Amino acid sequence: MAASTDSFSTFLTQLVASISPGAKILSDQSSTEFKDSLQRWSDIGLQIPTAIVLAATGNDVVLTVKLAVELNIPFVPKSGGHSLWSTIGPEGFILDLSRFKNISLDKEKKTVTNPLGNGNTIGVVPQALGGGISALSGLCGYTSDNIVSARLVTSSGSLITVSSSSNPDLFWALRGTGQFFGIVAELTMQAHPLSVLGTPDGTVWTGSIVFPAQRVEEVLQALAPMIADESAPGTGLLLIAAPPPTFTTCIIIIPVFFGTASVAEAYYQPLISLGPLMMDCKPVTLVRLNDSMEAFCFKGGMPKFEPSVWPKVIELFEELRRKCPDAGATGYAFEWNTYSPENKLSHSETAFSHRDVKVWAEFLSWYTSPESHAEVYRIEQEVLSLMRQDQDEEDEAAFQNWTRNEPLRRRYRGAERLEKLRRLKKE
Repeated sequence: MAASTDSFSTFLTQLVASISPGAKILSDQSSTEFKDSLQRWSDIGLQIPTAIVLAATGNDVVLTVKLAVELNIPFVPKSGGHSLWSTIGPEGFILDLSRFKNISLDKEKKTVTNPLGNGNTIGVVPQALGGGISALSGLCGYTSDNIVSARLVTSSGSLITVSSSSNPDLFWALRGTGQFFGIVAELTMQAHPLSVLGTPDGTVWTGSIVFPAQRVEEVLQALAPMIADESAPGTGLLLIAAPPPTFTTCIIIIPVFFGTASVAEAYYQPLISLGPLMMDCKPVTLVRLNDSMEAFCFKGGMPKFEPSVWPKVIELFEELRRKCPDAGATGYAFEWNTYSPENKLSHSETAFSHRDVKVWAEFLSWYTSPESHAEVYRIEQEVLSLMRQDQDEEDEAAFQNWTRNEPLRRRYRGAERLEKLRRLKKE
């Protein structure tokens, strides 16, 4: 039920008097600050709220939620602006958490408390709550595995502690499906030393290796053994795209290797010896690792890599470019994360259901005309169908942070897991 105009006015008046000096409420929809705060990764389904509340502290979140519940004001949370669902119309407001950027480190406990913060624009907290796939998953576990505790604002506005010893069932759910159980005002996570990267200076070898699309079969023949090699300390991404200045379809491989440059180059020699159009790989600091990948969204997963479908993927990509010229900046990709070290860290069970997924299909669908949406979506689904054609139903996976259309059985796999989540949601 939407709030009345009087209720919303009362809400804003009372909130202005209560929130911290660092917080802010935006209600002038014509202002540059309001428009900037409204921006997100995609304009699909974008709505305009009556207000945007920029909380600055955990107490701001508690006060905002309590008052909204009391006055029946609907709202949605927003972090880095990558969610298609962090939008609401004039009946409600956006609770914007992007001002949460303080980080505190406990060296003795080897933990870091990160109220929110953004990693290359993606919010750390929602990334962790949804499972958290990253280049470091093989080394340190998924991001959700590393959650130690959280301060959670419930739907009633109560602030509770969630950990292995406090609300343990909720702690299980928080790590993998946490976005459905409240708003995290503070997250404490396990910290790891730079030495896990396997280099003396804490750098990672990465960059790009580019081939013409016509060489897809020989490129995949060289790459497939590397993807299947669970002992190799690395991960990576292969992208089908048509970048400037020539806008010619090509294959862009973005490798990530945990080791020195000489060891990395020797490992990738089967690819390098093919003679790429361009190769620009070098050691970078960890904070620069995601610079080339921050635009991608996860869509569907597979337990293994099947190279034979990718020539057809290139055909579908070319079809999209012909039918939707405004979608020329689109890219189709897969990311592999198969590294499983001998001394792999052990983690307790969580609600995250995709530990067996080694390869994720990803889509960077950029287009400017709303009329192109149906065709873009159709070809995305056709690519996913290609990749899933030999999968058993129980192996079909969809990354939950990036879809509300895929069936629940793909987002939260396993009947027992799904039943437990439904029970906890009712409590």
